[in-house]
Amino acid sequence: MKSMTLIGMPGSGKSTIGKLLARKLGWVFIDLDDLIKEKTGKTYSQILEQDGGKKLIEIENQFTLDLKFDKPAVFSPGGSIIYSMQAMEKLKKETTVVYIELLINEVKKRLDGRADKGGIIGLKEKGIDRLYEERAIIYKTMADFTVKTDGLNEDQIADEILKVVQK
Repeated sequence: MKSMTLIGMPGSGKSTIGKLLARKLGWVFIDLDDLIKEKTGKTYSQILEQDGGKKLIEIENQFTLDLKFDKPAVFSPGGSIIYSMQAMEKLKKETTVVYIELLINEVKKRLDGRADKGGIIGLKEKGIDRLYEERAIIYKTMADFTVKTDGLNEDQIADEILKVVQK
């Protein structure tokens, strides 16, 4: 099985599920948020505030293009990775892309408790409903598999992903 990329809305559990999957598979876990912060010294929010969305997309794109999937890995990019066509082409070619589909009400609930909502590209301009609508279509188009998370806990989601990917 080749490496795996988890895509989905902010708050959908990409990092949490990614760590769990990596542990279950004995793979490396790569979190793009952490990688960007480690290399630039800035969070998504800081980059978005100081340099804008276009710059954040460029940074996501470049860091993703620089990744080597020479060891099996679970990759968790930011929800906006879908705006980086070069990065998505690489991920589609080198990994299995799984969309973690979370209902809009659950996304709202999870983001409501999140202090760092400023790091989400397009949120201020479009609002959560329009952003969700726009991104859901792209996530489904880009994904090799979609896993619906309604009513599932983290462990069940990870198991469901493993089931669909290993078929």
